[in-house]
Amino acid sequence: MKASVSKPARGRWFIALLAVGLGVAAAWWWQGSLPAPVTSIQDGKTIDFSTGQAVVRDDAADRAALEKAKREMDAATADITFAPTKPEETTGAKHQ
Repeated sequence: MKASVSKPARGRWFIALLAVGLGVAAAWWWQGSLPAPVTSIQDGKTIDFSTGQAVVRDDAADRAALEKAKREMDAATADITFAPTKPEETTGAKHQ
């Protein structure tokens, strides 16, 4: 024997699902419409996003890590050179 659901009960389920869907859509739109907080970049300081917010930090450990990374990048790029580029010819066929 199959249990049947009455028509008014089906209508209530539809309205409930529609209300939940509209609530989710409204929350998604609201979250996307909020402006992102402005955080200015400052020399020698780090911006920490680990908490979900932009927090400017300036402590000895961060400064040491920045200096170490800068030294490593300078050492890695010390012997890299780039050849000058040829000037493009203004007359003649264009390359595609």
